[in-house]
Amino acid sequence: MAEQAAYYGDGFFHNNIFWPGFHVKRMVGLYRRRYEHYGHGPADQAIVGLGGQVFMRPNSQDAIREFRPYFDNAPVYGGGPSLEEYADTTPLTVGSPQQVIERTLGFREFAGDYQRQLFLMDHAGLPLKTVLEQIEMLGEIVPVMRREFDAVRPAGVPGDPPTHVSLKAGREGAGAPPLPDGPPPTLVEATR
Repeated sequence: MAEQAAYYGDGFFHNNIFWPGFHVKRMVGLYRRRYEHYGHGPADQAIVGLGGQVFMRPNSQDAIREFRPYFDNAPVYGGGPSLEEYADTTPLTVGSPQQVIERTLGFREFAGDYQRQLFLMDHAGLPLKTVLEQIEMLGEIVPVMRREFDAVRPAGVPGDPPTHVSLKAGREGAGAPPLPDGPPPTLVEATR
C-alpha cells in the first residue's frame, strides 16, 4: 500500500497498532522515498497518518489496573506478551493523559513529522460507557498534541493533509505533477 499511495501521490496511513517502531519506520520511509521518486514533492512533504491505541485514567496506576483484565481476555491481545511488554513494543499506551501525549509525540522518532493521528478507542471489549469516557479524555488532550506537533514541525512540512478539493485544484493548476500513467509497479519492481 505504501508503494501504491506513493505512486498516485496520495497520503499514506500506517495502522501502527500492532507493529513495532522499526517496522513503521521502514514502511513510512519506503512511502516517503517513493513519493519523491514519482515527482510528487520532497519526501518530508509526503502526507502520513498513524494509528494508535490508548487507555487513559488520571493516573497511570489506575489505567493499568482497569485495562489489564480487558487486555488479558481480549482475543487479539490475550495469551501473548504481557500488557507491559506489548505496550513497550507497540503503540499501545495505557496510562495518564500526559503519558499519552508524550508517547504520541514520540512517534515522530520513527515516522518523522506526520499529519494525522487516529486512535483506536473501543478495543479489547471495553464497555460503551468506558469508551465514551476515553473519548472525552482524548478530546481534552488533542489540542495539546496539536500545539506540540505544530511547535516542532519544520518549515515547509505540511501540518494538515490536503482535502479532495485542494488536491484536485493542485493537479489542475499550473506546474502540478501529472498522475503517472499505467498501474503502479509491484513492490518487487519498485525496490529494484
